[in-house]
Amino acid sequence: MRLLFPSINYPTKRIIPMTISHLDDDRYNIANIPAYLLRCLVATLSDFGVDAARLCQGLGFTVDDLANPACRISFRQGSILIRRGLEMVPGKALGLHIGERETIASIGLVGYAMMTSPTLGDATRLGMSQQKFTGSMLEFDFKMNKQVAMVTASNRFHQPDIQQFLVEEAFASFLQVVRGLVGNSFVPKCVELSYPAPVYADEYNRVFQCPVLFGQKTNAFIADIDWIAKPLLTYDPLSHRQALEFVEMSFSRERENVDLFESVERVVRQNLKNLPTFSEIAQKLCLSERTLRRRLADKGVSYQSLLDMVRKNRTLEMLENSKLSIEQIALEVGFSDSHNFRRAFKRWTGSTPSEMR
Repeated sequence: MRLLFPSINYPTKRIIPMTISHLDDDRYNIANIPAYLLRCLVATLSDFGVDAARLCQGLGFTVDDLANPACRISFRQGSILIRRGLEMVPGKALGLHIGERETIASIGLVGYAMMTSPTLGDATRLGMSQQKFTGSMLEFDFKMNKQVAMVTASNRFHQPDIQQFLVEEAFASFLQVVRGLVGNSFVPKCVELSYPAPVYADEYNRVFQCPVLFGQKTNAFIADIDWIAKPLLTYDPLSHRQALEFVEMSFSRERENVDLFESVERVVRQNLKNLPTFSEIAQKLCLSERTLRRRLADKGVSYQSLLDMVRKNRTLEMLENSKLSIEQIALEVGFSDSHNFRRAFKRWTGSTPSEMR
């Protein structure tokens, strides 16, 4: 059985470097990601007989460093370690294996604060609000309607050769976390994935025990809405308050370094098809337009560059799905005119969407 990853199966695919301003390079190299995921990756690879020390060579940290709760790694370091792991155990559903072994305790203080929440919905919203401190290398959004609740996963940086691994690990981990909160009777309604079915697709059915749909527009973990109101047996008001205070105290210094543009990006990403005005974005962030412009300018960032970056990353992700036409993708990222979309994409990447595909 052979592992299906874009970089292995499509060696001629061009991977476009980050070209929009200096933001991508800065965030790509800043060590601000907790090492929870990499610690589980190293432990899982050790079970497969891989020498963990080899994985970390030349990356600026050791296996012992990963065991330190204060350890932080950059996206660059994490992505290199993941690639090495995938190369060392070809043919394994590595992301699923790692996600299966994780528990709510695997995300540290945030996990304990979630455990003491009143309901599954409260715990989920808390996890989403604190996702920067859970060690994820993806960006997540939480959405609900009358029938379902869903968590969607998006790229932080466009790196298609590790995207499948990251989504596998995230969604398998979500399943373990939710079952840790409400019990093993929880089964998702369905799981939607933006990439083609791998050769080990049966592993997805074994792990999730629900319909798994490949080649979709987004990566989404979907549950019936009734689960959101499910009370948690581990809820305790006093412990929950203490946990929140401890989380705030522990991460306050790091939170000061969470740039404003991450909040702006999240609002944009959630509303790409019907983009709010700059005034509406400022209102969502409880800021005046003037303050928002000034704070972005203080960091050398323009709103247009943030918008371009979110649209570019989403476009590159959807171009992986051959079922979607260029016109459909244009509409998904907020362009009513496909000609304007093609021109914008050329400006972002130096190539046309068709050339990239």
